[in-house]
Amino acid sequence: MKNLFNKWMPRFSESDKEQPFLEHLEEFRRMLVRCLVTVAIATAVCVPLAKPLLNWMQAPLFKAAAQNHYTFELITTSPIEAFLQLVKVIFATGILLSLPLIIYFIARFVIPGLKPTEKKVLVFGGLAGAVLFTIGVTLCYTITLPVAVKIMFYFNGYLGTVANWKIDAYLGFVMQLLIGFGLAFELPLILLMLGRMGVVTVAQLSKYRRHVMVGILVVAMALTPPDVITQLEMAVPLYVLYELCILILRPFERGRKAKEGAEE
Repeated sequence: MKNLFNKWMPRFSESDKEQPFLEHLEEFRRMLVRCLVTVAIATAVCVPLAKPLLNWMQAPLFKAAAQNHYTFELITTSPIEAFLQLVKVIFATGILLSLPLIIYFIARFVIPGLKPTEKKVLVFGGLAGAVLFTIGVTLCYTITLPVAVKIMFYFNGYLGTVANWKIDAYLGFVMQLLIGFGLAFELPLILLMLGRMGVVTVAQLSKYRRHVMVGILVVAMALTPPDVITQLEMAVPLYVLYELCILILRPFERGRKAKEGAEE
């Protein structure tokens, strides 16, 4: 991993020198144009994938209905609603696909002004962030989303109503859940990066465990449907990751303190 970092870091350090304001502004403009072009190309690539993407998002719904003999119907209530949902799915997928390149372009613009330690933290943090986001989305799609769909069907059956759901409401629900899980799994990484840079300490993280637990539950309630099972499916892994952050940071903090003591 260290050799990989040393191999790629020169790419980010090409402009590691002071620049006039106008030159710096021009560099920012080029970065912004590259990001917009990347999003446009990724969105165009996603156009033929719109139908498979919609099928993928609806698969947990169809599977739960088939397994439990639920009756439902996805409906549209305006002439352009179906088209707007296609555009929403295509654009959202284009953003997600282009995100790695966007982060790369932003990193090339920002990293030259950082210290070597901060550069390492940012690069490794970006890679770890992509992995954690993928884990969050996968966990949500394979476990949480099917459970949430079954719970929604249960309450329809309890009330004796037929599930005639608007497609925009269902797709919005799925996207909120998937993106919410992906972003929520970035929270421990942020703590880890802050700890590596010395902004927070292991003692502080340990002291405020109870506060963090309450905060995680609040985040889970905000990002998931209003049922306890789905909220716990987000909150429990997040708290486990929080404790894992403390375990990872402890040896780094000991090493930093030993190095500072040796220098003194």
